[in-house]
Amino acid sequence: MNQAENLRNGMRVLRQLSPQIRASQIDMLLTIHQQPGINQRELAIECDVTTSTVSRAVDVFSESGRRDGKGGALGICYTESCPEDDRLNRIYMTAKGQQIIKLLLDVIYGSSLS
Repeated sequence: MNQAENLRNGMRVLRQLSPQIRASQIDMLLTIHQQPGINQRELAIECDVTTSTVSRAVDVFSESGRRDGKGGALGICYTESCPEDDRLNRIYMTAKGQQIIKLLLDVIYGSSLS
């Protein structure tokens, strides 16, 4: 298999998780994996998206899902209040989220990378 095919297979793994997952959401997931505890503002800057985009994505990634009831709850991330600024939350991967990232990296690279 070549690299492009491995990447396509990795994308298919994520599509099974959520058929409507976007490239920006995949970028966010990988960033959260690499920078546990990143806050929404930092994540928006890092991924070049708006804070409202991050907020919606984190809602979908959480165990409770979006506040408006649209979309599923993936249970792959959770948030904790940011002690420096109570308007922000720090974002972490759940065990399920870590497993999905490991699976994605295994599919793409043949073994997980941190």
